[in-house]
Amino acid sequence: MSGIVLTSGWVVGSLIAVTIGAAVATAAFWDRGRFRIVHRAAGLIIVQLLLLVSIAAVVNRQANFYVTLGELFGQGGDTYAQTLPVDAPRLSADGGGREDLDRWLAGHPTAPGRGTVVPATLAGARTGYALPAQIYLPAGYTAPAGPRGDLPVVMFLAGYPGTVYSWLDSVGVGAALDDAIGAGRLPPLIAVLAEQDPVRGRDSECVDSALGVRADTYLTTDIPEIVHRHFRAAAGRQNWAVVGYSTGGFCAVNLALRHPDQFAAAASLAGYFRPLIDRSTGDLYQGDLDLRRANDPRLMIGRQQRAPLHLFLTAGAADRAAQRDLKAFAPMVRAPDTAVVIADRPGGHNFTTWRSILPDLFTWLDRHLRAGRDTAA
Repeated sequence: MSGIVLTSGWVVGSLIAVTIGAAVATAAFWDRGRFRIVHRAAGLIIVQLLLLVSIAAVVNRQANFYVTLGELFGQGGDTYAQTLPVDAPRLSADGGGREDLDRWLAGHPTAPGRGTVVPATLAGARTGYALPAQIYLPAGYTAPAGPRGDLPVVMFLAGYPGTVYSWLDSVGVGAALDDAIGAGRLPPLIAVLAEQDPVRGRDSECVDSALGVRADTYLTTDIPEIVHRHFRAAAGRQNWAVVGYSTGGFCAVNLALRHPDQFAAAASLAGYFRPLIDRSTGDLYQGDLDLRRANDPRLMIGRQQRAPLHLFLTAGAADRAAQRDLKAFAPMVRAPDTAVVIADRPGGHNFTTWRSILPDLFTWLDRHLRAGRDTAA
């Protein structure tokens, strides 16, 4: 089942075609046969079920919840190769993939005022994971007159289910970054849209679990090493931020609290602030209370950090679960840590709400990334 890519156009088109065909057949045979009541009822039920499946397929294609059929049914496995173009570079911290990256950049020049997105497999040395990512580079990154020097980095993490395309296709962060950078509301930056679930179809919560899955290490060690090796990424925690929505929001805050040497800022869009164990995660902690506590932002936020952590916390006014978690966690933030809290905007737990908050998020990011660059200078 992992070979069937649900987001492909032919799968969605075939479902729509079958649905139309079933509706036409039901209408054509409406008054035929001896058991009209039976075949009419069966036809209506089949058409309605196919209609629901077709609508779900269209929504899934737009939101990138599930890539393959196996993933939909919770079957893990290496299906990541199907999510990237065949010529996407495979990058590693030892410099592997450099020529392929140069070839990709040369073959995909940017339009004026528009950045470019590099699809890549990021092969981690510490974990051995080779997972997909989308790397946003600002307009003119490779041009002589483009932005000079090393650039700040923002890591974007999706919810579950979600993919490395969710921030681009569903939230529209690529175009929003182009506009903000072009208008001077953000400094030129590198955005890393990273895969956070090493086991396909299983929510990692971005932690190093007791089951041996090392999502935390991959995100906070492997990816920074690769990004520093292949891109003009600025060093120092003040130049790195992590942002996530829903499950990605938990990941962002938890990773920043656990790795204050890597991130100075973290943003949670409709995230939660407690270690989760449910059907999508499995038992990540296997009864290890210390490990679970070490991944609980409610406990970590009170610990003394080597440097202040700056948080951006938001949830739509109609997002009851996220609102409840936000209002419980925000008062726990104490100096020298800071928090910007936006809890009065309309909207629920959806991409439209998260898209609408991007201007506020970018204003906050701009303040901290520019402050970090000024400090470094």
